[in-house]
Amino acid sequence: MLIRRNHIRLVLLIVFALLALGRVPEAWKPWCVLLPSLSPLLNLGGAMATYTFGASALLALPLLLLPFFKGRFFCWRLCPMGFVLETVSRLNKRNVRLVRKVPFIGKGVALVILASALAGYPVLLWTDPLSLFTGFFAAWREPLTWVTGATAFGFVLLLLVSLVAPNLWCHWLCPLGGLQELLTQLANKLRAARRPVQSPVIHAENVRVGRRVFLGFALGGAVGLAYGNIKSAAAKAAAFIRPPGATDTNFNALCSRCGNCMKTCPYGLIVPDLGASGVDGLLTPVVKFRSQNNAQESFCFQKCTACTQVCPSSALRPLKTEEKQQTAIGLAHLEKKDCIAWEKGEVCMVCQAFCPYQAIIELNHKKVKCPSVDEEKCRGCGACESQCPSLPVAIVVKGRNPQVSLTAPPPTPSAQHVKS
Repeated sequence: MLIRRNHIRLVLLIVFALLALGRVPEAWKPWCVLLPSLSPLLNLGGAMATYTFGASALLALPLLLLPFFKGRFFCWRLCPMGFVLETVSRLNKRNVRLVRKVPFIGKGVALVILASALAGYPVLLWTDPLSLFTGFFAAWREPLTWVTGATAFGFVLLLLVSLVAPNLWCHWLCPLGGLQELLTQLANKLRAARRPVQSPVIHAENVRVGRRVFLGFALGGAVGLAYGNIKSAAAKAAAFIRPPGATDTNFNALCSRCGNCMKTCPYGLIVPDLGASGVDGLLTPVVKFRSQNNAQESFCFQKCTACTQVCPSSALRPLKTEEKQQTAIGLAHLEKKDCIAWEKGEVCMVCQAFCPYQAIIELNHKKVKCPSVDEEKCRGCGACESQCPSLPVAIVVKGRNPQVSLTAPPPTPSAQHVKS
């Protein structure tokens, strides 16, 4: 029985891994980013924080209802992260008894996440196991560098923890497991309440559990409010660029670091942040164009909304094409001393030719047409930076924090020809 169960879990692990890697038939591609959305912590946590309960919240219903009938069935039978960590834990049986003395804090962590989400700033959302699982596989993409591979850190860390302290994560720390345990206990209490006689022992236990739940929610709400009042000086000063549709104020808290947006970006522009947005923004997604992205000569194409459609925690709101074209994620800055036209007096308006929003205007300087940026039209798409012939690049996009909505002019024919 155990062998058959493990075989089923292995097959599920392979399926989930292939989905996370995107190594599936084309018809399955839309399902590749749904795994983290199955988690109630991510889906509902983000929905509560942003007060946007859409149809995607229904994806969390199975894991909300399953504990009422099967307890932690998902944890012990279906969770791909749990199966990997359980397998690694078997390699070290010496510390099993020591780990059993650790208190089960997963329920408390789950309560803190949900309560802080209600306060608008969900803390520890990135500890969700499904997010950590997909983050590992999101790292395996082209081009593979130590920066793009940073999203695998949480997964690898849990492997090392499980090797030293067997089953520590799944049995005592996991917030998704903690939520499953809370729902299981709630189901047991509802069933017990239907019985005609309730013993004093059970009543006392209910009181203790109620106190713990209240304290967990109170702590989570306080932490969420406190976090919301903390402003990172590094984030204020940095010129980082978020993907389109990023929330204005609580992005670092809402982002689960699942890597979905990075993996989905067809141009490889979205990478993990390594500190530009503050300590609390570590491994959140930022957009980097040519000057910061290994000479990447791509840009955020005006008709692409792929990254905005796959966020499980509402850190990125879904955008239609028209909304995307009206969203300014950054602003182009021209360095005249590096510009061929301004500095050398040679004719060069390449940035204007490639700008899809007609945001590069002409100025006459010493009888030479020179580029300048119209801030009211610039969307920060990076098209100008991607094609600038100067070395170093004379026109560089920097972030607008927060993103702003502008009226988008129709793209020029030349811009549409660049990406098809």
